[in-house]
Amino acid sequence: ADTTSLSGPALPAVSEARACASCDVRPLCESWARDASGRALGLLDFRVRPVGEGEYVAVTVDGPNERFVLADGIVGHNCKDLKHLIYYRFNTGPVGKGPGVGFWAPGWRVWLFFMRGVTPLLERWLGNLLARQFEGRSNKGKSDTVTKQRVESNYDLELREAVMLDIMDMMPEGLKASKARVILQHLSEAFRCFKANIPWKVPGLPAPIENMILRYVKAKADWWTNVAHYNRERIRRGATVDKTVSKKNLGRITRLWLKAEQERQHSYLKDGPYVTPEEAVAVYTTTVHWLESRKFVPIPFPPLNYKHDTKLLILALERLREAHSVNQRLNQQQREELALVEQAYDNPHEALSRVKRHLLTQRAFKEVGIQFMDLYSHLIPVYAIEPLEKITDAYLDQYLWYEADKRSLFPNWIKPSDTEPAPLLVYKWCQGINNLQDVWETADGECVVMVETRLDKMFEKIDLTLLNRLLRLIVDHNLADYMTSKNNVVINYKDMNHTNSYGIIRGLQFSPFIVQYYGLVVDLLLLGLTRASELAGAPNAPAEFLTFKDVDTETRHPIRLYSRYVDRIHMLLRFDAEDARDLIQRFLTENPDPNNENIVGYNNKKCWPRDCRMRLMKHDVNLGRAVFWDLKNRLPRSMTTLRWEESFVSVYSKDNPNLLFSMCDFDVRILPKIRAIEEQLSQNEGVWALQNEVTKERTAMAFLRVSSDGLARFENRIRQILMASGATTFTKIVNKWNTALIGLMTYYREAVVHTKELLDLLVKCETKIQTRIKIGLNSKMPSRFPPVVFYCPKELGGLGMLSMGHILIPESDLRYSKQTDTGISHFRSGMSHDENQSIPNLYRYIQPWESEFIDSQRVWAEYAVKRQEAQQQNRRLTLEDLEDSWDRGIPRINTLFQKDRHTLAYDKGWRVRTEFKNFQLMKVNPFWWTHQRHDGKLWNLSNYRTDVIQALGGVEGILEHTLFKGTYFPTWEGLFWEKASGFEESMKYKKLTNAQRSGLTQIPNRRFALWWSPTINRANVYVGFQVQLDLTGIFMHGKIPTLKISLIQIFRAHL
Repeated sequence: ADTTSLSGPALPAVSEARACASCDVRPLCESWARDASGRALGLLDFRVRPVGEGEYVAVTVDGPNERFVLADGIVGHNCKDLKHLIYYRFNTGPVGKGPGVGFWAPGWRVWLFFMRGVTPLLERWLGNLLARQFEGRSNKGKSDTVTKQRVESNYDLELREAVMLDIMDMMPEGLKASKARVILQHLSEAFRCFKANIPWKVPGLPAPIENMILRYVKAKADWWTNVAHYNRERIRRGATVDKTVSKKNLGRITRLWLKAEQERQHSYLKDGPYVTPEEAVAVYTTTVHWLESRKFVPIPFPPLNYKHDTKLLILALERLREAHSVNQRLNQQQREELALVEQAYDNPHEALSRVKRHLLTQRAFKEVGIQFMDLYSHLIPVYAIEPLEKITDAYLDQYLWYEADKRSLFPNWIKPSDTEPAPLLVYKWCQGINNLQDVWETADGECVVMVETRLDKMFEKIDLTLLNRLLRLIVDHNLADYMTSKNNVVINYKDMNHTNSYGIIRGLQFSPFIVQYYGLVVDLLLLGLTRASELAGAPNAPAEFLTFKDVDTETRHPIRLYSRYVDRIHMLLRFDAEDARDLIQRFLTENPDPNNENIVGYNNKKCWPRDCRMRLMKHDVNLGRAVFWDLKNRLPRSMTTLRWEESFVSVYSKDNPNLLFSMCDFDVRILPKIRAIEEQLSQNEGVWALQNEVTKERTAMAFLRVSSDGLARFENRIRQILMASGATTFTKIVNKWNTALIGLMTYYREAVVHTKELLDLLVKCETKIQTRIKIGLNSKMPSRFPPVVFYCPKELGGLGMLSMGHILIPESDLRYSKQTDTGISHFRSGMSHDENQSIPNLYRYIQPWESEFIDSQRVWAEYAVKRQEAQQQNRRLTLEDLEDSWDRGIPRINTLFQKDRHTLAYDKGWRVRTEFKNFQLMKVNPFWWTHQRHDGKLWNLSNYRTDVIQALGGVEGILEHTLFKGTYFPTWEGLFWEKASGFEESMKYKKLTNAQRSGLTQIPNRRFALWWSPTINRANVYVGFQVQLDLTGIFMHGKIPTLKISLIQIFRAHL
């Protein structure tokens, strides 16, 4: 203990300090620290010196604010929590026996007050009361902060205040009060008109008042727009944003976009059409010549007894039906749509005759609703179309695609095609480049140029009149009129309406067909008719994608390969030295570059290490710019154009050994063997070996990465999941994560391993998802949540989370990886856990694309042979014949044997249709690139579950963490968690209030917390008080409200 001694001129005033050894010293209280004459005394001298173990005493200083000044000028402050300060010695061990100890100090304080007399106390109280009464409470000099809730209203209030002041200035005395309110009403109406883009005019409003209102509306509108853009920028950047903020922002941005769109439509009607007659004629004649050379027969109006009618109708209806997944609650329009679909299923003939009647006669349509799907990096318009019209459109779409496919309207370069998913397209493109004649030769100054770019504003700039003329070349004029007038409808959002007279609506069922056909016209302008015919092959024997009928045809023209994926274009050109020189000359004559500024602003692929990017040599840069310039000049600006900012031109030449491009969100770098230093060709994951068809040797390597767009898309999806998971069940959050993760991993596969940013992002996102669940249970303590809680399969009561965060992926030595190949010197690791359990990594359970593709070629070749054999022996193929290849190939062999294969054979254009789904549904589809009924299931994760159970210590090991022991079941074998346990499922469809409905989501969470309570509520996780729950024998370590409720429920009724 320490002894304290006090001295100094103020001491006599502290009589109690003389009476007791040394407690409760209150010398700075104004009322006593004065001597008899009322002069304030000096400070106390306060000394402490240690004298060894003993009793423990506390000192508290009293005063207006309980502060005291130490000799060196430091202001100290009392410890409010006396009790814990005094008792801290006694709270160390278990409670001892005996009379107890340490109770005296607080009591003693009270006694001191009594001894001091009640006068000083009363003085203090009364003084404070009077001061408060006369001077008002002293608020600490800070105003109410503008909180999130007050941001908007705060501005409004200030604006109204300003308006009122202005009115007071303008009005004569008598009129003020009555008129002010009317003017404020006018003001709010004027602002609503601004938001809805409606002109505001009140007849008979005095000019000065109108001007004042307009001035304020303009001020408010500027503020409103600025806030919208500021918040959108924050959302795009990835700053933390409230759910409400992002919802409001979406509404504002929608309004701003619609204002701009109305402006655009208006100026089209005023100044349009933008396509000049000369351009239109040129485009039209090009298309006519092309269709004639392909011997194309126009698609007739679907006859009344068309033989594939029912199949096409069933496909159309299934497309519409699969949009509404079974379990969610439907709104009015969706219910109506499903009812119509069911009705069409029941009597198809009636439905078909109605559809055909509408195609023939209906030319005016109901208005179309528009909403935006917020993907944070950009917005996608989603259109809501009248269900009855939707069925007509869907049938027309199926009909057009089937007939167009039969007549081979679309040549091989038009992608996405039904035969290949996007990753296979990338693989084919790499192989296609590698198989060109002498493509890597640079001895005589030859160059290869790879152009990737986008057709800018292609959808918005489609002129409906021109489109109608072009469509009449390939379909019956009734259908053409139906298709164009369907785009000429009123578009509605809340109180904003306008008629769409320029550009197409991408949310129509048949818009992918229009887009691909219009794109074909653009392709013809880019390629020229002769080269287009050579790429497409003869009409009676169309060429395979990326192949020519002979080497002579291939080398006749610089354009060697071409592909268009909706609006993204990839083109590969090969020049010999003099062709390149001529093109550069032509370019530089028109765009002279005296200071070599072309290198500045030349886009490069920054994601690759420096020595793998394109080297910006003067010749190569000029060639790249010249090719781009030449292509851009082939397209009329009124239809579409190419923008340099959105393009990348990679040149492979004697100075540039790499060919770079990105396609379908894969970043690819092709390095030919003849240009590689030997070490660089070491075979590892994430590299495709490109084989020459003729010599069968590996002549190049394609290195893969996930592009930054792909990264951003995934990150934003996870942000969406986290933002939407305010009051959801934990399983739902994890299911969304699993879907997003499977979507990502099954699409990119081996490209993931080489993208360090993506690996880091995966770890970060997985942690965030887990944290969200922990927050739901009110604790983020890692020791409460061992991995078993998250990764254990659902059947055992876990969340069944898939993991990519526990990565151990080998990296070759970073510093020397370029000059020497040291092999693997260290691993990149992801999340870690105390138990050092390593959770299996999803990546290891998905077959890499390269082996998928090679496998696929083998399996389908085998299938062809087996089928031929079976035909010769006059028997049918059986399952035994195909057993080993059943789950292989792209598409899977088993798709040939599904029950509705005969109907699916008529489903053409399904892949591009799936991609256009996002303009029709407010839903994220992580599997936009495939369809299980057509491609088969391209991944199989059944082993993942068994390995997770193994890694977590087997079923017994997992159940050790749960309440299983408490259930008293003899064995776990028959025991597993039902997916839909009766109660919430049956409640879901009842009429409930919103509060009741959100309450339902807590039931599964509570069940989860209770099941894992032995782990979450362990004694060793929490240093602090153990609290025994009333009426139970259970101790809680820390506060976990969800669990507490469950436990008390169990012990209700005095169990």
